[in-house]
Amino acid sequence: MARGCGLALASIAAFSAVLVTGVALFRSSEPTDVVMAVLIAPLILCGIVVGHDVFRRRALAAEEQRLLARERDHVRRTVDLVMDPALTGEERLAVLDCFIPRLAHDHPGVRERFVAVSELSPPSRALLERARQAVTTVHSSQVMRRRLLDGLANEVLLPRQIWEIAMLLRAQTHLQDEQHGARQGVVTAELLAVLEPQQEALNRSVAAVTARVEGLERYARRVQEADAALRAREALDNNDKYRALLAHTDDADGMRALAAHGDALEETLARSVREAIEAGQTLAP
Repeated sequence: MARGCGLALASIAAFSAVLVTGVALFRSSEPTDVVMAVLIAPLILCGIVVGHDVFRRRALAAEEQRLLARERDHVRRTVDLVMDPALTGEERLAVLDCFIPRLAHDHPGVRERFVAVSELSPPSRALLERARQAVTTVHSSQVMRRRLLDGLANEVLLPRQIWEIAMLLRAQTHLQDEQHGARQGVVTAELLAVLEPQQEALNRSVAAVTARVEGLERYARRVQEADAALRAREALDNNDKYRALLAHTDDADGMRALAAHGDALEETLARSVREAIEAGQTLAP
């Protein structure tokens, strides 16, 4: 607003300068000079007007971008979302815009590409949280950071698993609400004949999703075991100190046992990482 007022004042000042210059030329110059000044003055004024409009539009656009950035940041901080991992960067921003009231109707095509956690039933939210926690465990593990696991598969597979689980949970929540609504009032044998097979199908779906979440948790547990083996392998590097201690006490049997334990631990680490990778492969559809 202040910038727009400044530009308007600058335009008035420029117009006044042109007017004063024209009067001065009329009094002190030849008629041809006055004619030229009269012809050039509108061009100068047009340039000032155009420049003022350009700067005003740029200022408004910059302010809009700042406002939009604040609104999107607020959505990120306050709305728990699961987005389709296949969304592009622009599509992800369009999802955030769906939660900005003034922009909510501008992106109808992305509504099916995200799940708002708040729309899930409490049991469904609990299942989703378990799945997310398992994925967080995998991504934050030492074996993942050290690239001992199949990092590319985890980066693609795990987000897809969370997305598919969230979509199924949303559908289940909707059908559970339908079942609850249909059972309000008098429930006849005919109504039960329709609802019970539907409820059975819903229960089977819930059991299947629960099994998928448990599969993620088993994978996360394997990864944790591989992490524990990795920590043990790092602790194994200290064996030289203990060998020196045993050497000073002439304990040959203890030194042989320590060496054998180290060899066994190497195999344990390799097996733990191998089992973690195999557990991850079972998640693939």
